[in-house]
Amino acid sequence: MKKRVTFLLFIAALTAGGIILFQCYWVYNTYKTGELNLSKQLADALQRSIDNYHVGQSELPLSLKATSPFLSVLNVVEKDTSLHLKVIYSDVKHSPYTAKIEQVPINPVNLYHLKVMLAETQFMSATLMNAVKIDTLKAIFKGELKRSNIDLPFNLLLLKNQRNLPPGKIMAYLNYSKNSPIVEAVFVNKSRVLLAQNIVPAIISIILILFSAGSLCYMWIIIRRQMQLDHIKNDFISNVTHELRTPISILKSTHEALYKYGGIAEPEKADRYLKINTEILDKLDHNVDRILDITRYESGDKLAKPGFININELINAVIERFTLDAAYNMEFSNPGGLEDIFTDTYIMDTIISNLIDNATKYGGENVRVKVTINPFGKGWQLIISDNGPGIDDKYLPFIFEKFYRVPSGNLHEVKGYGLGLSYVKQLVISLNGTISVKSKINSGTIFTIQFPQK
Repeated sequence: MKKRVTFLLFIAALTAGGIILFQCYWVYNTYKTGELNLSKQLADALQRSIDNYHVGQSELPLSLKATSPFLSVLNVVEKDTSLHLKVIYSDVKHSPYTAKIEQVPINPVNLYHLKVMLAETQFMSATLMNAVKIDTLKAIFKGELKRSNIDLPFNLLLLKNQRNLPPGKIMAYLNYSKNSPIVEAVFVNKSRVLLAQNIVPAIISIILILFSAGSLCYMWIIIRRQMQLDHIKNDFISNVTHELRTPISILKSTHEALYKYGGIAEPEKADRYLKINTEILDKLDHNVDRILDITRYESGDKLAKPGFININELINAVIERFTLDAAYNMEFSNPGGLEDIFTDTYIMDTIISNLIDNATKYGGENVRVKVTINPFGKGWQLIISDNGPGIDDKYLPFIFEKFYRVPSGNLHEVKGYGLGLSYVKQLVISLNGTISVKSKINSGTIFTIQFPQK
């Protein structure tokens, strides 16, 4: 069993670990992809800013601003021959060619790119290159970033002696010439934009990681719980076997004495045997009824029947039953002077009897049991304490479960099915009360039950 559980946990841990590693890798990969995309977005914005700067600083033909933009093209036509485009070096008047100016319409789709090309051609002059207005370019770049919903502080640097664009930096050539200067955009807190872009995927991944780890922990809790239940089941079967074997052996012996050996003919012996059988059968019947009552109260088939009772008389009667045949040290305290309580007599009697019975059975020879009742808020509370050996903290969460008994090895000095405290808790719940326990090894145990009062 333990080997199977260990193997199962290993597989589960391996699976959960794989999921967590995958999620971490996915978050990292998403961040790097976002970083590359942001760098490309910033570089494209810088290039558009440079193009717009060229267009704004250049004197472009007025025909490009018309409703139907066009360019004037000089066509040179050789006389009596087909059309040719040539460069004219001599005087056109004495040339064997005829010059003609034609208007070429411009497609609006290509208008922007044409403007940029013409502006770049003009900007390649040394005079314009040496008069770059960085502040104007910076304002244009800021507008491009705003249109891309990017709000980052930056600075522009003009690098005249650099010819290459190193990777990882936001740079662009100022024009298309061979010796073009380079414009670099230096950003502050670029990671802030990356974080904003990746915060949602990161949160989802963290949630998935937490769910994976939580599922593994929950599965481990369930497995441990199942192992504990399996142990409780085996312990219960062992206890029931021992508990039933003794009364069956007694009943079998007395029955055999009466049936085979003529005990039925001796009135005194028959009466003694029948009384023993009656006590044993009553005890078995009581245990069966207790198991059935737990089920009935849990399912709601059996309800409490409360009424006003004298709580002092009830508790004293229970204590008297325990001290009648044994010299138990018991004490009852009612400092608040409570008397008439609205509750179920049978249920309250059963609760107090079971808790006192547990205290005397497990407390040892010199155990002292104290029963105290007090007003509490809008209700009242019942406290039953003892100075017995106590219960280890690790067992306290399970003592109210059916068939659970605090482990004591294979030796059970006290007989029982592990139903007493489970029965008590169910009865307390039927009265809308709550029960809690405090205990320490060698320091005794305290049960506190709180009831609402109508």
